Amino acid sequence: MSHDFIVIGAGHNGLACAGYLAKTGAKVLVVERSARVGGGCHTEEATLPGFKHNLCSVVHTNIPTSPVYRDLELERHGVKYVYPEHLRGTIFPDHRSIVMYREPKRMAAELAKFSARDARTYTQLVEDYGEFIESTYLPLMYSPPLAPSLQSAELEKSAEGRTLLQWQASTPVQLLDELFESAEVKVHFLARLTVLGFAPDQFGQGWICLFRILKAEAPICVGGSEQLAIGLRKVIEAHGGVVRTGVEVKRVLLKGKRAVGIELADGTRVDAAKAVITNVEPRKSFLQMVGEEHLPSSFATRVKNYHSRGRSLFCLHLALSEPPEYRAAAHNPAVNTAFSQELFGASVEDQVRAYQEIAQGRPPQKEMLQITLPTLFDPSQAPAGKHTAVVWQYAPYAVQPGGAEGWRKLRDAYAEHLLELWKSYAPNMTKDKILAMKIQDPSDTERLNDNLVHGVDVVGDMTPDQMGYFRPFAGWSSYRSPVEGLYMCGGYCHPGGGVHAGAGHNAAGVIAEDCNLKKWWD
Repeated sequence: MSHDFIVIGAGHNGLACAGYLAKTGAKVLVVERSARVGGGCHTEEATLPGFKHNLCSVVHTNIPTSPVYRDLELERHGVKYVYPEHLRGTIFPDHRSIVMYREPKRMAAELAKFSARDARTYTQLVEDYGEFIESTYLPLMYSPPLAPSLQSAELEKSAEGRTLLQWQASTPVQLLDELFESAEVKVHFLARLTVLGFAPDQFGQGWICLFRILKAEAPICVGGSEQLAIGLRKVIEAHGGVVRTGVEVKRVLLKGKRAVGIELADGTRVDAAKAVITNVEPRKSFLQMVGEEHLPSSFATRVKNYHSRGRSLFCLHLALSEPPEYRAAAHNPAVNTAFSQELFGASVEDQVRAYQEIAQGRPPQKEMLQITLPTLFDPSQAPAGKHTAVVWQYAPYAVQPGGAEGWRKLRDAYAEHLLELWKSYAPNMTKDKILAMKIQDPSDTERLNDNLVHGVDVVGDMTPDQMGYFRPFAGWSSYRSPVEGLYMCGGYCHPGGGVHAGAGHNAAGVIAEDCNLKKWWD
């Protein structure tokens, strides 16, 4: 069977891109090395039968409101989301807490418990930037990135925009010090950023902190994260596309300087009449599947310099007999039913220090934990009356001494340390309440999904040199590659890692234009 397009990699971005192309009437083939689809949308019974654990992605912040959800009619294909009433709860060592709410008035009232001035500042930020963020956040994600000069020119037109430009150049800590006075308020909003792996003292990322202050949501995919991938597969197959799992691609076939198909590990060749699209991380896509000899030297250098050396995830996947009861709930009951609880110390300096320890190859000893129980909102993910929990802690990929393999000696003791920290906040989380546990250190994350190089869960560091117009490389953020007929659609492209399908959506638009397809979506 001949195909117009071949997509390499059935992560959610590859599936989304294939879904859009299949709905044009094109003949689409998706090939995936793993036995399952989804990449980071991975749900399995990792501890005990009936307990479904999401081994990478737990929350899909932007999917339900995205053009992808609407355009591909994902709800009709079985993809449904539930929204926790209370978003995130930051709990401090003295067991006071701040719960994040959708409604600005409720959020301001929560902040006022710590500082009336900070509550007023937050309200003013909502007035000055709330509408701007709402009207630009999704459009910026679901379109190719603007050149920095165009972004700056637009922002320079207003006083608020000029302030935003300065915040864009600052560190998150600088932004929070400028805006707020309460240490607890600063910790709460900084945790909104560092919980994604952004360093608190990184220049050029203050503006991301502002986005995280003003925009919050926490939709849970019913049945587990894999249901998004299963729904995307159904879209492709409903429109005549083919998805093949357990199929490894050895190389991209070239005719002259154009990609014309793929060769599989067993030697089978499959032709692509119009284009090949790769959802696989850059080094494997270009240095292995294409070959450096077929690339401009400047592009090959960019690929080699693409970095994933930032913060990795150390995770505990737990089967629980009951949910945690936090001491903080005595004064703020909503903490117990928030989407997540963030235990990030008493000061901004604690988070800065933790990230410095990670950079030095030392797992942080003070708390920097995020805990989520999907089963509070979707009981189908565990047996009746039981729960699953994921405890997340950022940590180095390579620990000193020993490197990535050093985790073999440290992991059990570090897991116990994190559980003891958690129990100091939720004393009912004694060992008898933990029915089973799976430890996932950063090297496990990479083995689970080698697209997540060094266990970095956003497919390459989200630093200023690898964001927006510079993701994955300066001059190559349009989802095209220097090989004619070969496109990129993975999380290493704008808008970056995470489950939102932005890169898959945007790549499909570019490909449709280049291949003169009828673009049926808006």
